[in-house]
Amino acid sequence: MRLRKKKWSNDVYEDYQDVIVDEFEHIKGNWKETMRVDRLRLEIGSGKGDYWHHCADVYQPDGIIGMERDFTAGAIALKKLETYGKDRKRFIHNDAKSLIEMFGEGEIDVIHLNFSDPWPKTRHEKRRLTHPSKLELYKTVLSQNGEIWMKTDNVGLFNYSVVTVTQNGFDLIELDVDFRSQEKEDPTSEYERKFMEKGQPIFRAIWRKKDA
Repeated sequence: MRLRKKKWSNDVYEDYQDVIVDEFEHIKGNWKETMRVDRLRLEIGSGKGDYWHHCADVYQPDGIIGMERDFTAGAIALKKLETYGKDRKRFIHNDAKSLIEMFGEGEIDVIHLNFSDPWPKTRHEKRRLTHPSKLELYKTVLSQNGEIWMKTDNVGLFNYSVVTVTQNGFDLIELDVDFRSQEKEDPTSEYERKFMEKGQPIFRAIWRKKDA
């Protein structure tokens, strides 16, 4: 569900042009050099930005790129830079289907998929972020030992993803059907906190790209 546009959204995008990347001709293939980092994480579907910001703190000194296609959610995420700062962060207002236009081969070390839309209807399967067509894109931009980190509250999407990702070029290296039953270092998003408050289990999996 798209958020209602905030009156200040356009101004926020203007204020943070130094963090937003919307032209990729020169930065594609040079993200790490530009951000001055050795490892790079990409969160696809950053929502209001809580995970994006806290990820930069928890996983230092990695760079973290937030990607969000909803304009208003992106504006909210960017506005939080006032509180959390800009260090090692970039933001893309775009869709995952354009990944190979934005990144060179092997540039990303970790792709984060946090509480992605499950698209439960069969006719919408291709829209899921763990559909084989998306996985082909991830394999291109992920480094040799690159990883996909996924968290969701949706057991249907989780089961689907465990099968599809494992069958399409990735090794399953971690699986947890109640990730928050013990305290974990990985940051929480706004969605995750809501589900935790309701007592819903958080499903988590990590896959590593197979050595070609």
